[in-house]
Amino acid sequence: MRRRLALAALAFLALAAAACGSAPLEAHAPIFAEAPWRGPERLHYALSERDEPYGTCVFETRPDVSPGVTELRRLCTDADDGRYRDDGFARVDAATLAPVSSRRIVVVDDERRFDTSYPPGGGRVRFDSRQSGAEGEAPREITAERELPAPTADVPEPAWYDDEELFWLIRGTPLAEGYEGAYTNVNASAGRVFSVAVTVEGAERVEVPAGVFEAWKVRIETSTVTHFLWVEREAPHRVVRARLERVRYELTAIE
Repeated sequence: MRRRLALAALAFLALAAAACGSAPLEAHAPIFAEAPWRGPERLHYALSERDEPYGTCVFETRPDVSPGVTELRRLCTDADDGRYRDDGFARVDAATLAPVSSRRIVVVDDERRFDTSYPPGGGRVRFDSRQSGAEGEAPREITAERELPAPTADVPEPAWYDDEELFWLIRGTPLAEGYEGAYTNVNASAGRVFSVAVTVEGAERVEVPAGVFEAWKVRIETSTVTHFLWVEREAPHRVVRARLERVRYELTAIE
């Protein structure tokens, strides 16, 4: 995972570059229907690239960390000695998955931290990024704000979701044969707010270390990247396999 973490850490510079502007916003209605999890979870994934071990991730669901709030945790480390990490945390409305706040911490040779704060009722989202300084140097800090989609006649209550929510968001989306949808994504690492298209490409039988699952193959597409997630058709609709750019995730254990 070292190479990917090194690339991820460079996103601190992307935040500064992106502070000048974003693509025009499009309002999208909520796509999250309901939470399929019924209590705390820990889902373990093995990561690989071109069949070579790449790292591991644990996705934790922590309901009711405070009244009406669920905490989502993504804990990833490299396949070597665990020195390199890429961890994400998001606090969300338990019923709607509307984000309250998020944090991403990337540790390579230094630490990069990306915090996102969401105002109640919309308006502007705030990004705060911090890079630890070299010995004797002060940390480097950047703050930026972005507009969130405003209500329209067609979408009177627009929704948005934090980038850290993807594996949970797709589980609560009412996937079915032929499903097509879109949502607004907020990405602190890039300092951007943008649209994402969601398409169900069909049903597939998927075998991973955790077992054999009947799954929906879901395409997640932006203007620049395409990801694929295989989502368990039966509740609790866990992500059993994913391909995020060149990295493959496979479910290995369920707690």
